[in-house]
Amino acid sequence: MTKYLAIGAGVLAAIAGVLGWLLLQAHEDLGKAELALSNAKAVIAQKEKDAKLSELLIATLQGRVQQIDATVAPVRERIIHVPVTVTCGPAIAAAVAGVQQLLLAAPDRPPTGREPAAAVRPTEAPAK
Repeated sequence: MTKYLAIGAGVLAAIAGVLGWLLLQAHEDLGKAELALSNAKAVIAQKEKDAKLSELLIATLQGRVQQIDATVAPVRERIIHVPVTVTCGPAIAAAVAGVQQLLLAAPDRPPTGREPAAAVRPTEAPAK
C-alpha cells in the first residue's frame, strides 16, 4: 500500500511540477504581452504628439507662405503685366526692380550681406 501511495505522490508531484511550469510560462507570456502593449501605447502616444507638432508647424509655415505671397504678389503682377515686346527687356527690368525692392537694396549695389556672383562683379581696369 505504501508503494501505491508513493507512486501516487510521485505522480501528483510530477503533475504539480508540470502545472507549475505551465503557470510560470503563462506568467512570462503575460509579461511579454503587457510589455508589447505598453510599447504599442507609447508608439501611438508619440505619433499623436508628432501629429500635433506637425500640424502646428504646417500652420506656421502656411502663414509664412501666405505672408511671402502677399509681399511678392505686387511684384509678380508688375512682371506679368509688362508691355509685350519682341525682347524681354521690360520684363527683366520689372523683375530686377522687384527683386531689389524685395531685398531692400539700392539699385546700384547688392543687398546687404550678399555678394554678387563672381561672373557679374565689376573688374577694375588694369593700370597703365
